[in-house]
Amino acid sequence: MKMFITRSIPRLLKNSASVNALSRQNFCAEALNTATVPTVRTVKDKWISRFQTENIPEADASITNILAHVLKVQCLSDVNERHQETKLSEDQLAKIDELCECRLARMPIQYIIHEWEFRDLTLKMVPPVFIPRPETEELIELILQQIDAQKEMKFLEIGCGTGAISLSILKHAPQASAVALDQSTLACELTMENAKNHGLVDNLRIFRHKLVDKLPTELESHKFDMIVSNPPYVPSRQLLALEPEIKVYEDLRALDGGPDGLTVVKAILDIAGKHLEPSGVLWLEVDSSHPPLIEKYLEEAVPELGLKFMSSYKDMFRKERFVEIMKV
Repeated sequence: MKMFITRSIPRLLKNSASVNALSRQNFCAEALNTATVPTVRTVKDKWISRFQTENIPEADASITNILAHVLKVQCLSDVNERHQETKLSEDQLAKIDELCECRLARMPIQYIIHEWEFRDLTLKMVPPVFIPRPETEELIELILQQIDAQKEMKFLEIGCGTGAISLSILKHAPQASAVALDQSTLACELTMENAKNHGLVDNLRIFRHKLVDKLPTELESHKFDMIVSNPPYVPSRQLLALEPEIKVYEDLRALDGGPDGLTVVKAILDIAGKHLEPSGVLWLEVDSSHPPLIEKYLEEAVPELGLKFMSSYKDMFRKERFVEIMKV
């Protein structure tokens, strides 16, 4: 019995040592693997550094939006507050790298993730359809402050793009009905898709129409309580100075306002004179140099349109950006 114990002890110790060594080896391997699995924090830091090195604008916002998209996180703040230490899978890392390479090519983040928040709408984005800007959200606020959302109203949007303006108004004015125009077939299709996604199709009609000085034949006799437009207003000579995100990827037809930036604006004024109801209102988003030019044009060049310049309003950058005009 003693011999059995005496002989067994070394064997047991040897086996125990082997098990312990194997356990330590497995533990170390597991710890090593865990340490090398990229987290949201490490990936974000890596791409911020890369974007900054490549002079990509808004480096932090760019990677945060991409991470939120890949993680399927609705609130951007959650990327930083709740997911900093979240480990990323190989598939997620590959997708992040793919999207970040697009950003390195100066593709707008809205086109990269194929959607964007506009007020309380999530809109699908497709290049080269014009991307709605934050300033346009301010235009919507101005309009909603002026209208009675519970009354019936017919309005026309000229140059609907993604549908941001029409859909925002329809969502908050359920008694309204809208007609939206755009010269781009893709823009018209995108507006309809976004309308379907938000259940706003019933009160919306969409026409593909290149604006000159008249509306489509089907609308020749129509009158509207309101017309709204964020038209092309960038003077042609300034297009080449725009950021690559804009001049390379967006539809320049949605930006080019002609020599003085007022070519399309004047066509819209002509339509407003013909198709606004008495006391109807035209809202425009324009270049900050345009409000006094528009006021002078209405008073001196085309008084027969019966349009009165009411006011201009500043945007968040303190620039005169929005114009209110009434049919008298």
